[in-house]
Amino acid sequence: MTEKNWLSKLSLKKMTALLVLLSVFVSLIASTFLLHHYVVNREQDLLKEKLKNIGRIIAKDPRVIDEVSRNIFSSESIVQAYTMEVMEITNVNFIVVLNNQLIRLSHPDASVIGQPFSNIEDASKSLNGTEHFSREQGILGEGTRFFTPIWDEQGQQIGIVCVGYVQDTINDEIWDAQKTIYIGLGVGLFVGLLGALYLAQYLKKILFGLEPKQIAANIKERDIIKESVCEAIIAVSPNQKVIMYNQNFIQMFEKAKVRGEFIQDGFLSKELFTLLFQETFQREKSLSNDVLVVNQLELIISVKLIYINEKIYGAVATLRDQSDMQQLIRELSGTEQYIDSIRAQNHKFMNQLHTILGLIELEKFDDVQHFIRVLDADYRREIGFVTDKIKSPAIAGFLLAKSSELKEQGVVLEIDGECYFPNIKMEEILHDLLLSIGVLLDNAKEAVTQTIKKHVALYLNYEEDEEVIVLEIQDSDEGIEEHMLQEIFKRGVSTKGKNRGYGLDAVQSIVNRYKGVIEVQSKVGRGTVFRMELPYKRGE
Repeated sequence: MTEKNWLSKLSLKKMTALLVLLSVFVSLIASTFLLHHYVVNREQDLLKEKLKNIGRIIAKDPRVIDEVSRNIFSSESIVQAYTMEVMEITNVNFIVVLNNQLIRLSHPDASVIGQPFSNIEDASKSLNGTEHFSREQGILGEGTRFFTPIWDEQGQQIGIVCVGYVQDTINDEIWDAQKTIYIGLGVGLFVGLLGALYLAQYLKKILFGLEPKQIAANIKERDIIKESVCEAIIAVSPNQKVIMYNQNFIQMFEKAKVRGEFIQDGFLSKELFTLLFQETFQREKSLSNDVLVVNQLELIISVKLIYINEKIYGAVATLRDQSDMQQLIRELSGTEQYIDSIRAQNHKFMNQLHTILGLIELEKFDDVQHFIRVLDADYRREIGFVTDKIKSPAIAGFLLAKSSELKEQGVVLEIDGECYFPNIKMEEILHDLLLSIGVLLDNAKEAVTQTIKKHVALYLNYEEDEEVIVLEIQDSDEGIEEHMLQEIFKRGVSTKGKNRGYGLDAVQSIVNRYKGVIEVQSKVGRGTVFRMELPYKRGE
């Protein structure tokens, strides 16, 4: 397993703890290494300075000068007693007093007093009146020692003082000085481990328990999703900073021909912020499916506030071209009209078939024959009247289906005898005209449902001279109150309850699309009349 694969399998918590601990460990080891050398060198310098001071003090002591001058070699001598006392006080390992012949006058081992110094060559370096340090092997073992000359009152060198530590003692001194460093290293590593574990746990918490790969995957998924949706999306903070947006947002406002940069240095332009978000932040209330007009482009906008820890963090706006929504409404409404018409025809034919079947089972063949003649006469009368007035097969068929549907529901549809609609060549406007007729007839049907006189009248005509399609639908409902007349064409506004008010909005969009006119007249208790005019130039 490679190092990269090994690291990739570690969780965020373990990786964070490992990296922090490794950083602390390397830092502490490096610091300890540097401090170790500093302490060793400093301790050695201090020991040398200590040896130098002790040696010089002994060399200047009058008692030492006197006995060296007289060459007194005895374990009971003043020099021996004095040096042993100094050794005990200063903790040095040995103090040796020599005469100029390098014979010992004192030594920690009294048995060697009166014998030559163990390393004549090393000691003789100070016979010329100089001081020096050396590290040599002696009777007590390897050690560091300092040699300094002894001068009498006449200024003549009469001997040498050698003061030193054996290496084991030096090592003990250095270790005592280093113990604090190593204890500090251990404490630092322990604290570093605790800190690494806490940091890893804290990072895991604020990242909702997600691993880096999961975070990266979520970001990629978010980007894919936001670019895949049809709506334009933008989210901002209260200070205009853009949190996120998709390309549909840029394309939508380019389509609206908005000038200037929309986003500058990560902030939404003041004009767009005021247009899209200012009201939401001021009122601290989300908006849903509002109509926004930008340079004659109608947009449907919803703005939702974003809360973090019960405080407003920002807001996200979704926008969609109203024309897309209206096209969808038209398609859905048109489909619904066709389905309702087919359902009504199916219901009517099933009732008629059941009637014929029942008469046959009762062997009332004359009644069967009479009933079929009546159906045929009614059918010819209805079809003949409609097809005589309405030459367009699609519109004639649709009106016949709606007439049957309304009749099934107890509503009388009266088609004006003055109607006339030629079999003109119609393309997209045919679908829009059928949708408008269906919406207005359905609204009229629902309006008269609770009235005694359930009557709906329709007038459809194509005026050749003015090249305009005229549609007029009148019903016998209770009428619409005057304050509602200005609102009924707005999307979502309806007198029939919630989740309604999309049909008339679709009709209004059709009228606007063809630059036509739609009017409504209503009096309470007398009914309502919708009149729509669509300019249409008849093709050859």
